[in-house]
Amino acid sequence: MKQITYLLSLLYILLLPACSDVLDITPTDKYPDAAVWEDENLLKMYVNEQYNGIGNKNNYYEIMYFSDDNYCKYNREGVNIIRDNILTADNVGGISSILQVWTEAYKHIQNINIFFEHIDDSPLDESLKNTLTAEMKFIRAYLYAKLIWAYGGVPIIDEVYDITSDWSQVKRSSWDDCVNYILKDLEEVIATLPGYPEVRNRASANAARALKAHVLFYDASPLNNLSDDKQKWQRAADAAADLFDRGYTLATDYRKMFIDVNCSEFISAKEFSETYATQLTLFIGPAGDNGRAWVTPSLNIVDAYETIDGEIPVTDSEKGTINPNSMYDPANPYANRDPCFYASVYHNGSAFRNRTIETFAGGYDMISVDATMTGFYLRKFLEEDEGVVEDKKYTGPFPLFRLSEMYLNYAEAQYHLGNEDLAREYVNKIRNREGVNMPPITESGQALLERIYHERFIELAFEGHRYFDVRRWKITEKTYTTHIMGVNITKEDDGTFSYERYLLTPESRKTDWKDAYYRLPISFSEIQKSNNSLEQNAGYEIN
Repeated sequence: MKQITYLLSLLYILLLPACSDVLDITPTDKYPDAAVWEDENLLKMYVNEQYNGIGNKNNYYEIMYFSDDNYCKYNREGVNIIRDNILTADNVGGISSILQVWTEAYKHIQNINIFFEHIDDSPLDESLKNTLTAEMKFIRAYLYAKLIWAYGGVPIIDEVYDITSDWSQVKRSSWDDCVNYILKDLEEVIATLPGYPEVRNRASANAARALKAHVLFYDASPLNNLSDDKQKWQRAADAAADLFDRGYTLATDYRKMFIDVNCSEFISAKEFSETYATQLTLFIGPAGDNGRAWVTPSLNIVDAYETIDGEIPVTDSEKGTINPNSMYDPANPYANRDPCFYASVYHNGSAFRNRTIETFAGGYDMISVDATMTGFYLRKFLEEDEGVVEDKKYTGPFPLFRLSEMYLNYAEAQYHLGNEDLAREYVNKIRNREGVNMPPITESGQALLERIYHERFIELAFEGHRYFDVRRWKITEKTYTTHIMGVNITKEDDGTFSYERYLLTPESRKTDWKDAYYRLPISFSEIQKSNNSLEQNAGYEIN
């Protein structure tokens, strides 16, 4: 009977914010059953549910949909809203919740505020309460970070809203106020939790340090640092460097790191289990093995993977402009490439378990509406041992923060601080890692910055960074007016292959860019519900 009570109480908790209102913080005169604050198991379950605000097993990879490193067949309408530069305050609700985070974030913030309203009076052990309080502050900081990356300054809500609350007083805080609010929570987490989580998938001091570094890095970037304040870049560099000597090391196997829950490079990762598994392998797997191929690497990013001499092989994917200084061979385009390419992408001729990937016309994995649309498949994250099995409980981790990202953050910050030697050193640490061993970069000035951008494009490909990177750099006008490219492959009678580039995005698509697109708009319905107290992002106003 006690177990049934637990389950019924948990169900009540999970269904709490069931309807939508301004900020999607459900006004209610009901709260979780008092038993939640008096029972350790129920309280932990309540906290566990809020971790889904960071991301759940179904949507970690969805942020890939909106970037130029892939072509996505799933949720095409929502993807096209972003890719075709037609985003408005009316249609923003059509994009995935992993990007349009307003609803989910504020739902969990309401639940977290309920927790803070009750936790002090809980009779449970003080040590447990302190730990769970720190975890909730980490989750809240992560939620607000996601909100400001998407929208800029947002309302800071630190009270429980109910049916008597005055919605017309809800206003947006400034970017700086939001950053300071996030950092305050994170400093308290760092002071409370151990460096490494005592239980898998939980918050830790080092995860908080990594999120702090990420927030300060975005704060220093051109989109949010219009005056190029060097103090912001210094704070970002210091926060990244704070993780360098805490026991993390670059993985020596770039391929295996993304399926290894014990990877030495991961500062924080979402780990899955047999009970709470991910179907990512099914969604990205080769069609010849019953994979869905919902998201596949674009030819754009394949062209960006360097040849082993350190040269970018194709400088314009749409035109097929070849870099004559590289080792690139148009008749054998996948030879002599960066080892990270082979670890991340399946191409025609790649080995897959006991066969070869065939993306040529007539092959097992050829381009079709039920297979890849680009001529490639995603290998990064894919567990190969048992192939693509629909009911397989895949457990591979998804990285949230890893050491190489901190190195890249540090390198970019040092570049902006005028320390080009340090910038090159930390990029080259990544390039020189065991199993990769790419030539060091030697550029300076603007060319060095572009190489830092390029290294980030490759190193963090498909991990959810690209969408926000091109915006914080303010280069989206270039990347989002180019076409996503694929390649048609024909097998000739003599067994060789010919390759023909083609557009995956129609030539007639709208490619006009406006700076408003650097931020998401707040849904028009939310503006209305607030009685216009919420200020819309510039460029999305409805007259």
